[in-house]
Amino acid sequence: MNGTTTTSADRIPSHVYGTADVEPRHQFDAWLSIMRPLVSMDPRSPIENGFLAQAIAWDLGPFALTRVAMPAIDFRRDTARLKADSVDHWTLGAPRSGTLASESGDITAAGLCHVRSLHRMSVGWNTKLDIVTLVLPRDFCLSQAAGLDLLHDRHIRSGLGGLLADYLHSLERQLPTLSPGHLPSVVEATRAMVIACTAPGRDTLAEAMSAIQATQMERAKQFIRQNLLSPRLGVEELCRQLGMSRTSLYRLFEPLGGVVQYIRSARLLDAHRILSNSTDTRPIYEVGAERGFVGPSEFSRAFKRHFGYSPSEARHEARLPPMQKNNHKEMSTASLGELVALFGGRGRYSLI
Repeated sequence: MNGTTTTSADRIPSHVYGTADVEPRHQFDAWLSIMRPLVSMDPRSPIENGFLAQAIAWDLGPFALTRVAMPAIDFRRDTARLKADSVDHWTLGAPRSGTLASESGDITAAGLCHVRSLHRMSVGWNTKLDIVTLVLPRDFCLSQAAGLDLLHDRHIRSGLGGLLADYLHSLERQLPTLSPGHLPSVVEATRAMVIACTAPGRDTLAEAMSAIQATQMERAKQFIRQNLLSPRLGVEELCRQLGMSRTSLYRLFEPLGGVVQYIRSARLLDAHRILSNSTDTRPIYEVGAERGFVGPSEFSRAFKRHFGYSPSEARHEARLPPMQKNNHKEMSTASLGELVALFGGRGRYSLI
């Protein structure tokens, strides 16, 4: 197995390992050589068939974040390994797909977050798995040590467990775009999220509120992007999907002009994208109707109010030679950047 390290002065270094370049019958042994110090494992399929796996890890200072994709296995962290390595960490794993099961019968699937103490025995199995895992040393949040130990080999059963899983997924997606200068704020946001979601209380929730709200916003924006053309997309559907009350949803989107306005703006931006594509020849009224505008006049008025020019002008500009086009800025969809900015502004560190 070959390991590669990606380094850049303006990016957080990452370390990548994979078995793709290894002869299939040796792939499992190659993977085991990386995992052996922590856990023993047995594949659930013959090793002659190959064991295609990949991992990427980021060293974030006080903790690490990994994303691992691997086939189904049985695993065991027994007394011998506990004595051999003396690792005293927790792992908080959030599957993107697949399931993770423990001997106790607990099963963690996508949308949940599993907690494991590496200084305790652990036996279990997983299906074909794609998982994001936060690796925390015990001194990262000593005040919550007892609570995290109680969660050993179980998933967090409150709704906050799902919120923590979403946060970890968002963090993993955004790390390739962040610079080392963002790390202090990421660390503080992560500490607050872990404490609030594993031992919720009035004080911890208040401390993590910026991170929680930013994660909720990421979930809401992702759902809106994925369902932009759905006629059902609206306040009621968002509340149902996100498990939020109308009041909470309105409060979340208030800084952006309201949830209805945000959806309308997102649909207009998507319509602009279509009309700016010189190869898309669909009628303008069809583009508007597909995005929920009841008639050509309503779409044209809303489009011109938002961009300052009509849909037909946008389409005309798309067909001009490149040197005659104006430069229109696209909406930024950064999510973790919003999160660290929100949290960093309230904490000891600032991004400014």
